Amino acid sequence: MKYEPKRPFPLHITPFVVTHQAEVPDLYQAGARTSQLSKDPTNCYLWSGTMSSMPTTPEEFKQKLTAMVQTHYANHRIPLLLAHLGTELQKADAWPLDRGQRSLKQLISDYVTPDVDLVWDRRSPAYIAVATPDVRDAVTAQVEQRLGAKDVTVRLEDIIRPVLLAFCIDARDQPVYVRRSRPFRYEIGNVSADQISDFVHVEPEYRRPGLRVDRLQSLSANDKVDLANRIQKWALVHDLSVEQFYKPDQDSKQTSDLGGTALDRLLSAQPPDVAQRLMIPADIAQILARLR
Repeated sequence: MKYEPKRPFPLHITPFVVTHQAEVPDLYQAGARTSQLSKDPTNCYLWSGTMSSMPTTPEEFKQKLTAMVQTHYANHRIPLLLAHLGTELQKADAWPLDRGQRSLKQLISDYVTPDVDLVWDRRSPAYIAVATPDVRDAVTAQVEQRLGAKDVTVRLEDIIRPVLLAFCIDARDQPVYVRRSRPFRYEIGNVSADQISDFVHVEPEYRRPGLRVDRLQSLSANDKVDLANRIQKWALVHDLSVEQFYKPDQDSKQTSDLGGTALDRLLSAQPPDVAQRLMIPADIAQILARLR
């Protein structure tokens, strides 16, 4: 006897037809769970063990995001930055089904406010935190205090080379990421989901593609100041300390003794006029910058 489904199948469900009752045990042997199999032979369907998670509705997105923010402030007193919240949503696969091209800032405004508010300071609109109404005032005060204490001069000469390259290499419109901790390196292109928490996105507005950082002394004063300001703003937005990307003393000595990276040595070997015009593909430059 052949049974056919009598009503439309739910989303993300794989239908199958039972032609004989003896076929049912074989399905369990193939890996189906008892709770996944319908006992009604007139409406048989099997949940696939490899299916992706169900899409998040706007209401579920609101609930999950609000819970994340509440959990953060229940355990921490520091502001929860918008960029960090985006990383947590990505790890939890909690973006709403109808996200489209909207930013997280816009999604919060559309779906979550007033349960969760955005907090920022006029002096640095890119430094955005999120807060629930009960902690909003305290978070606002912390953001303002932090920005007031962030008048720090960035020394490009002290920043480790892979980090500088991340801000200046021509990635051809691909995203660029920097590793949060040593050994520092940058990645061009999307980072896998299991490693994304180890990296920080270097957004296009903080980058100067094509700027030569192999000879910092040859940069104009304006270019130096502009790049330093971009790096400082990027670190502030991501709640990072620029100093964590500085070269340790031993790294500086080793670089001096060995003549820098392979990229340094390649450029140093060229006549000045050739070095200024030399274009090195991004993937090759990335490899050379890692070689001592």
